[in-house]
Amino acid sequence: MATVLALGVGLTGWAKFGPLDERTAILLRQSHGSIEQGGKLGVHIGDTWSEADRALRQQANVGKPYHKAGWSNEPNSSVQYLDYPVLVGEAQAVYRDTSWQNGVVALRLRDGIVVGIQWNYVGPFFIDT
Repeated sequence: MATVLALGVGLTGWAKFGPLDERTAILLRQSHGSIEQGGKLGVHIGDTWSEADRALRQQANVGKPYHKAGWSNEPNSSVQYLDYPVLVGEAQAVYRDTSWQNGVVALRLRDGIVVGIQWNYVGPFFIDT
């Protein structure tokens, strides 16, 4: 019984941190795509932007969004709440994943809520210019 338990714990750890972690699975099974239901990379449709931003940036090698579309300094387009804006209308935040899986993740937002997740992972053989 102890051997089976140890094997189960070992396989669980391997699947989470080994070659079958979520980003590797995405790279191997569906390197690009988008969803409007469910979740991907710790982000779920319906999350606030601050929750989604925090979840993505907890992944190793993912930093602050490098591109924001639809964000504006116009009055009433966003309201600052602590360190995160609460957005009004349509917006997008794009994140670069510089892990060996090498990808880009985009969050589509409506009124500060995640309504879509897009990704494109190209793997370790792509050379950034």
